[in-house]
Amino acid sequence: MVNYILLYKIRKCIKSIIKEKIDEGELATTEHSCVGCVVDDLSWEIYYLLKERDEKKK
Repeated sequence: MVNYILLYKIRKCIKSIIKEKIDEGELATTEHSCVGCVVDDLSWEIYYLLKERDEKKK
């Protein structure tokens, strides 16, 4: 079962980090780039990594 609250918290954290990096000029963006799409993909990957880690602890 997907824990959407955890996923939302991960997404929110990643989005703020990416926006900060863009503002500082550390990440380049184009007119066609979608920060939300990148954040969603990263959030799911991190979520599954955390879930996998928790399952290994059991």
